[in-house]
Amino acid sequence: MREYYENPELRKSSCIILILALLSILISSYTIDKSYEKIKDSYVDNNAAVVGKIVKTHPELKNQVVTVITKNSSGEDIKSGRRILKDYGYSTELNIGLMPQLENNYRNLSKFLFTSMVCFFAIVFLTNAILYIRIYKKLERLILAAKNMLDYNFDIRIYENAEGTFAKLAYAFDNMRVILKNNFSQIQHEKDFLVNTLSDISHQIKTPISSLIIYNDILLNRKIDGNKRIEFLENSKNQLNRIEWLVKSLLQLAKLDAGAIKFKMISLDINKTVMESLKFLDIKAESKNVKLKFYPGRDKIMLKYDHNWISEAIVNVIKNAIEHTKSGGEVNVFTEVSQVCTRIIVKDNGEGIPKEELKHVFERFYKGKMNKSTESIGIGLALSKSIIDGNGGMIDVKSKIGKGTVFTVTFLNTN
Repeated sequence: MREYYENPELRKSSCIILILALLSILISSYTIDKSYEKIKDSYVDNNAAVVGKIVKTHPELKNQVVTVITKNSSGEDIKSGRRILKDYGYSTELNIGLMPQLENNYRNLSKFLFTSMVCFFAIVFLTNAILYIRIYKKLERLILAAKNMLDYNFDIRIYENAEGTFAKLAYAFDNMRVILKNNFSQIQHEKDFLVNTLSDISHQIKTPISSLIIYNDILLNRKIDGNKRIEFLENSKNQLNRIEWLVKSLLQLAKLDAGAIKFKMISLDINKTVMESLKFLDIKAESKNVKLKFYPGRDKIMLKYDHNWISEAIVNVIKNAIEHTKSGGEVNVFTEVSQVCTRIIVKDNGEGIPKEELKHVFERFYKGKMNKSTESIGIGLALSKSIIDGNGGMIDVKSKIGKGTVFTVTFLNTN
């Protein structure tokens, strides 16, 4: 039971009732004491009147009368006196109204006790009402907050600047509000993410599918020679390969954004991974007559990362550099290591990127105004950034029109 007295409402009501009870006892005791004094005065006055009357008529009985009044009377004397007075109608059954002094004292005491009880219960009633009104107001605030949460409004707060059960309830309710708000925001984010992903996939595969429909219609409904037929079949194959790559890339990007991929962080030589990526792009560089060179900072640079994913990210960055470098140009790849970090730098002398477009380079499906390639979709760099971020790195870009672009991938040497 003691733990319930931690609540300020219970402590307040108990203290008020205790104070009122003590005041009532003190005032009642004081009133009874005063009434007793008045009854005593009335008793003395009555005896004085009796003595005065007798002595006035029979002065010789003065000593005997005073002795009888001032000393304790025997039971026999009291019985004898009551019989005599009864003959004159004066007994304990006598109406108090015939005793003015006693009646006055009785009425005053009754009035005071009645008034005291009325005031006591009125104060207790009002105090109780005020305390319960405060409690119900707190409950109404909780109900209002609950209704707001049902309407997905999680900004209303419940704060109780006191100790006790209501403070604990307010704190627990506020924690629940924060958790529900975060869960709702996460669900909404996942919903938006799903909608955007589906929209991206449908938007990007619409064009190659339309091309496939046209090629298929031509092959079925028109008479064309063998060379044209082969050309259309090759175009269909290219579009199918493009759809396969596009869907694969979008799904990878979606998994990365959703945090559904667990990277296998292993300590490996980053130079070896970069060289593997360059070999994968040798044919593409040769087809565009672009020189592809690698300058390692050390013979061996150990770093913790996911080999397969980082390899794909590096391939995408270097591939982007090759695509935006003219025939006869160069794409140089460097690795650098310091006490603080390790860097992979991809530098080309291609067309460059306008300053106002640099902030959009890593956005999904973004294609620069100078990008004339029909094959470019604008997903490779976005995928690379997600992979590098997931491996604890960062990527940035610097560029000047006509001079080329530099991509820098940085990993802190925390391992």
